[in-house]
Amino acid sequence: MYTGAVPTAQFVHLHFVDEKYHEQHSQLLHKHDDSLELFYVMKGEGQYIVAGKKIFVRSGNLVICNAGIMHGEEPFHRHNMESYCCVLKGVSLQGMAPNTLSRPEQNPVLHFSNDRAAVEHILLALYILDRQDAAHKVASGQLANALLSIVYEKLHRRQQPNMIADKNAEEFIQNIMQYLDTHFVEPLQLQELGTRFHISPFYLAHIFKAGTGISMMKYIMCRKIGESQNLLMNTSLPIGVISEKLGFNDHCHFSTTFKKYIGITPTQYRQHFRNSSS
Repeated sequence: MYTGAVPTAQFVHLHFVDEKYHEQHSQLLHKHDDSLELFYVMKGEGQYIVAGKKIFVRSGNLVICNAGIMHGEEPFHRHNMESYCCVLKGVSLQGMAPNTLSRPEQNPVLHFSNDRAAVEHILLALYILDRQDAAHKVASGQLANALLSIVYEKLHRRQQPNMIADKNAEEFIQNIMQYLDTHFVEPLQLQELGTRFHISPFYLAHIFKAGTGISMMKYIMCRKIGESQNLLMNTSLPIGVISEKLGFNDHCHFSTTFKKYIGITPTQYRQHFRNSSS
């Protein structure tokens, strides 16, 4: 059993997404380099992706999304979840990268059953306080750290399953994904990727889809749309700037593609989260 000190963090924000919105609009693949997310399913079920792995999640599940790790909902998959996402910064554990709570070999999903009441009461209280003025900043921080403490202790008290069935294939796919995650805004071609990884383009496409459940080109597009969701929610960058930043030469193409994947326009998406946090 782990006996290290429980980490502390700075509370950033709490996102709430209701069942109706989840059903119509997936939060596609994205990552945060400077924050940790704790994604909790209050009601319902769905599929979630963390570091290229598909995970079935249901009511009572909490997913740890470390900084720098790709995560998001399974695209084109029906969800009926009600969820909360608690965003934290300043998490520091000895021997681990900043804002990292779990190790790569650990299952990022925790299941709360008889012990879920405390987690859900904390999230509900955080949601109420986060929608109010800054007078409750200290209380919100204390609640967020209480949640972090519960998650941390549960994570390190359970026995860790081995998530890697074929280490060599897993490492190869992770190397490909790491490259895509770094260069996804560039005009990548399958032939060029095959040359880079010293493998035929056909076989590269085959093993990538077999390992991740999604084609490489669709992964790249989901990565772009997922990052645009992050920028629309958490920055004030103009939509045209976001479009160019993510490699869309035509702003109309960006809006059309975004609506195809998410169900609403970038403007409507940004307005929804502004309204929900006001």
